[in-house]
Amino acid sequence: MEKTISIHGANPGDVLADDVITATGSIAMLSGVTLTREMLDHLKQLGVYTLIIRK
Repeated sequence: MEKTISIHGANPGDVLADDVITATGSIAMLSGVTLTREMLDHLKQLGVYTLIIRK
């Protein structure tokens, strides 16, 4: 099951259900990655607003 959430609602340990694509079309992170606090901070710096995570 997948859920779209705000990046501000994501937590370390959440698993991406889809690739994260930036506004410029670059792949920032691949599906299946388990997020860490550092990764979430980096995605915020890239301007990512939503994530699709596994629930």
